[in-house]
Amino acid sequence: MYKKGIAIYVGMEKYSLKENLEYIRLAKQLGYESVFSSAHINEASFEIQELQILIDEISQLEMKLSLDISKKIYNKITLPKNIYALRLDYGFSHDEIIQIAKDNNFKVEINASTFTKDAVLKLLDDGINPTQLRASFNYYPKRHTGHTIEFCKEIVSFYHQIGTEVSGFIPSHTNYRPPMYEGLPTVEKHRNMSLNLAIEELKLCGFDEITFGDAYASKEELMLLSNHQKEELLIEFSPYGGFNQFDYLLGVYKRRIDFNNELLRISKRQSGILPFNANVKRKPYDLTIDNDLFLRYSGEINIILQDLEPDERVNVVGHLHLSEFMIEYIKKGVPFCFIKN
Repeated sequence: MYKKGIAIYVGMEKYSLKENLEYIRLAKQLGYESVFSSAHINEASFEIQELQILIDEISQLEMKLSLDISKKIYNKITLPKNIYALRLDYGFSHDEIIQIAKDNNFKVEINASTFTKDAVLKLLDDGINPTQLRASFNYYPKRHTGHTIEFCKEIVSFYHQIGTEVSGFIPSHTNYRPPMYEGLPTVEKHRNMSLNLAIEELKLCGFDEITFGDAYASKEELMLLSNHQKEELLIEFSPYGGFNQFDYLLGVYKRRIDFNNELLRISKRQSGILPFNANVKRKPYDLTIDNDLFLRYSGEINIILQDLEPDERVNVVGHLHLSEFMIEYIKKGVPFCFIKN
């Protein structure tokens, strides 16, 4: 299961040393393992002494810091102590990466968004141990520039084949980082998507670590990422028209083997299901429960995949926050649960 991370920013007006320390301590209390920071944000005035204070606190709390750095900044500073990984962003040559790995005990983290597979394989051929290597995707402050989830899945699969862990970013929806204030996701569609859905998509890709790119994510958001650390796919449910029988939906499910492209059936049967919001049009990703008028099918749960006609025998109880990407995994037999929004 994935590890959880936060990001902190040094040398930016919005982020004081005191607030950064408080945020790190809150994350630790909530079971977070890692911290990301950058030493080359254009809008920041880099403060090495302040960063070292934060790193010392992170080390004291037995958390791990990944520091993002460019070649220009790398040449100017003495690296702080106790970093877990140095993320080598733009400017480093192949030979320089090899040398940095040889000269240091920390992990060398490469940019999963920009490194080609051939470049990574050449690093391994030239002596970097895959266990010393880490990979992390970019986050994207600029709207419409993030990745597709399909691209991330492909890249994560490649790194896992060579024994290397991969991390990615999700945005906060409560506090955005300047100067764009539009979220810091790895996947573009996650910028405005339900966090429940965004987390599950990264989980399905096999990300080893999921980090909030924005600071400061709220306590509720930090807890949400923890709540998703389950093997099952968690599907967010929003009820229709006062439906208040969520307990009926509790449990771990798999789709029936005999599914089609109109709906996914869940074999749960129970009599005594009275008509409720029945005889209304069924839309994609609606959740339905067959009522007693459907006789022996009463109680069966269905995930709707296409527009379907109204049926007085079918209660349309709510809507699911799903994506085609998630549906494909459900069709493959991945177990899932319903959670309240």
